[in-house]
Formats: sequence, structure tokens, C-alpha cells
Amino acid sequence: MADDQLIVITGASGHVGGRLFMHFCTATDRHVRPHFRAIIPLPTWAVSHTATLGDLREHSVRMNALRDADVVIHLATRGYSSSKPPSPSQLAAERAATVDLIRDAAASGVSRFVLVSSIHVLGDALVGDVTDFTTPLPTTDYGRSRLELEREVKGQSLANSMTGIVLRMTNTFGVPAIVQPSTWDLLIHDLCRQAVTSDRLVLHSNGSGYRNFLALSDAVNVITEVATHTVPSGTYLLAGPQTFQLREVAETVRIRAEHLLQKSLTVDVNTTDMTRHQPFTVKGESLRALGIVMQDNFIGELDRLILAARKEFGEPSS
Repeated sequence: MADDQLIVITGASGHVGGRLFMHFCTATDRHVRPHFRAIIPLPTWAVSHTATLGDLREHSVRMNALRDADVVIHLATRGYSSSKPPSPSQLAAERAATVDLIRDAAASGVSRFVLVSSIHVLGDALVGDVTDFTTPLPTTDYGRSRLELEREVKGQSLANSMTGIVLRMTNTFGVPAIVQPSTWDLLIHDLCRQAVTSDRLVLHSNGSGYRNFLALSDAVNVITEVATHTVPSGTYLLAGPQTFQLREVAETVRIRAEHLLQKSLTVDVNTTDMTRHQPFTVKGESLRALGIVMQDNFIGELDRLILAARKEFGEPSS
């Protein structure tokens, strides 16, 4: 893809969008336009980029964001936090805005639309070996909503000349480029906060559940590759190299936090929770077959997040 093509990033102040925007600004020479819902103070690394603003449910806002766009990376949807899942009304509003954005992009001549979706669309299919071709069995409103958006991308790609790419992303963690307090509700983020503010890391489950975790730096590198290289229309898994049991994740946070914070920590689980979980392994080979190789920055990203939690929640310096 030509270096001078315009890449639009919606949700450019969010958990993933902010890091992606920062990466494009600081590590590439690509022409990037961020879209924000409202005016925010821009970090110094972003001041040379002109943003578009407004609610994407409005036609004029969408058309302004899409003006002269060659590639759209759509991240202006809420992520999933088990402590604060999106409400049905929030999901409905995001779904309507995204459907209109996809259709307007196709009609406006956008060459590539990248929808960052979620592994939550798979639901009950997260058992055993999970591949790019695993049939989704969503169990939540969130998963069903994201699956509808995936189908819209596929439909518009088939009906138009626009390349439509869906990335089913697993659970991301890492230091936000643009501060968002809500990100501390994410599981690994919350454990890092607990490591700073307490001597105990508490899991509200029995710790036997399974999650695939993806360092933000790894996610950003892959999204950048997909957006700037020739990748065919399709649905691709965007996952970390390893699926963990939650107790194992908490123990890893404990070990790294004890090293970085110079304190002793314990891990507690909810012993009254008798839920049993099926193990799964994510085997996303389609991106690798295209030469897009996932790195493994899990520990480095975790260390940076622990230090960020210390800065955010630690004792003020005297």
C-alpha cells in the first residue's frame, strides 16, 4: 500500500486505538487522521495530526471522518470488561453507527476497512483448538452484536470493491497512550492496581477459567501490518501466543510485581466458586501464512503496566 494513503482511526483515544494512533505517529511516516467523539487534549506526539470530531451516528460526522480516506481502522466500540459490560442500549447505538460507517465507507471509495472485533463472538466455541475458521457460538449480547458487525463487513466487501478485514482480537492489556480510567477495570490492569495498593491479588472466580491475553504492543504491530499491506478480505484471529488459566496469570503478575515493587504478595481466589471451565488453545495461522508474525511482548508489557500502576496509584513522592 502506498505510504501517502490516508488511514483513518476511529476510537483513537481508546485503550487500543490510542496506542495504535501513537504507534503510527511515532514509529511510521504514514498519513493518519484520528477520529474522536469529543475534544481531548492531544499528547505532544500527536499535535501535528488533524483530528475529526463528533458522534459517528450522525451522517455529516461520518462523511467528514471518511473524507479522502483510503483505509479505515474501526475501534470506536466499547471493549468488554466483565465488571462493566456494555449495556444493550450502548451496544445498539454502536451497532447502528458502525453499520452506517461501513456502508458509507464502501460507498465513498474506501479501499480497505479493518474492523477490530472480539473473540467474544466465539462464545461456546472456545473449546479445544480454536482457529480462524471456528464457527462462532456467541453467548452474550456483546458477542452477538460484534458478530452482526462482522457480517456487515463481509457483506459490503462482497457487494463492493472494498477489502473487508475482521480481526477477532483476544484480551488486550498494556499501558494506555491516552489515559482512560476505565481501563483499570480490565483483569490484568486490575491485578496490577491491586499489586500496588494491597498485599493481596484477589480473583473473584476460582481461577480455573481460561483467557488468551495479548500485549498491546503486539496487537498494534499486527493491526498496523494488516492496515498497510496487502491482506485479502476475511476474518482473522488476533491472539497472544499463549492461553492462560486465570490463576496462572495472577501468579505471573505476583512474581513480576514482587520483583519491580520490592514487596511480598499473595494470590487469593474465590473458593466458593465451583464453576468448571473447558480449556482452549488459539491457533490463528492465517495471518502467519501471509507473513504477519505475532511477537511475544507479554512480560515487557506487563512490567510497564505494573510501573504505570505504581505511578497512578502508589504513594505520592515526598
